[in-house]
Amino acid sequence: MNVANIARRLVAGELHYALGRFESVRRGYSALRRLSPRSRQRAPAGPPISLPPLPVSLFPGQTIDRALADLRRDSIALGFDLPWPMVEEMVEFATHSPLQRRLRDDRVFYRHNVRKGRLEDGSPAVMGIVPDPLDCPAVRRVCRDPLLMQCAGAFLGFPATKIIPRLFWSFVTDATDDERRQLGQTIDWHYDVHDFHFCSAQFYLTDVGPGSGEHALVRGSHHGKSLRMLLGSANARDEELFTRFARDRILVVEGPAGTGFLEDTSCYHRATPPASRERLMLQLWIS
Repeated sequence: MNVANIARRLVAGELHYALGRFESVRRGYSALRRLSPRSRQRAPAGPPISLPPLPVSLFPGQTIDRALADLRRDSIALGFDLPWPMVEEMVEFATHSPLQRRLRDDRVFYRHNVRKGRLEDGSPAVMGIVPDPLDCPAVRRVCRDPLLMQCAGAFLGFPATKIIPRLFWSFVTDATDDERRQLGQTIDWHYDVHDFHFCSAQFYLTDVGPGSGEHALVRGSHHGKSLRMLLGSANARDEELFTRFARDRILVVEGPAGTGFLEDTSCYHRATPPASRERLMLQLWIS
């Protein structure tokens, strides 16, 4: 059990970490936000640059009803695939941008500094995080996509007011599992609690297949957690997780560059470490 960690984060003012893990709290928070005039008037957080309204979506093949039904049933809605020019623009930006191993890390490097998963001093390069993804116009465009935000809002029950983009490489490296964890790579089954209610949009910007950093999740595990799972660590070992949920509910998401999906990240999910090919991903935390 991890009650001590929850208590520590409560003392630090992170009330959402204790409460956002409960499905009933997330539903109640949605109801309060819908009833609050202040919430309805609040402008979405996001790029500090004034952007015109976007009347056309990048995802004409998706619908709000289908995305919402998929999220509620399977924790994931596929069908948010990016057009190739947008992918190319973000790959070009991330290839030449300075990177950090972790956010707010003083050490900066570039993709070309990574050789066989190591930096020049021999230390492991598990991830390369772009510190300022909103400097890329294509990232800003995705953050303001009308259909994506409507689908997220339908799921949340209120218009999104926080959009936090993360653009990062996952490198092929011989780093140990402990080194990966220390550097923030989420290789263990876990669920997110980054607000009182939340979801995530994720986009592969490189081809992802076996050995290239596939995202995996347990479909439908956004509900049905045991009390121990809710009051303990957000991480779960295989034996605990698959005592509660059937293994055939695992979905490994593969696809070509541009593949995108909306996810209820209160489900159990994890990153598969790349073994043969590096991966570039854009992730939006939405709440």
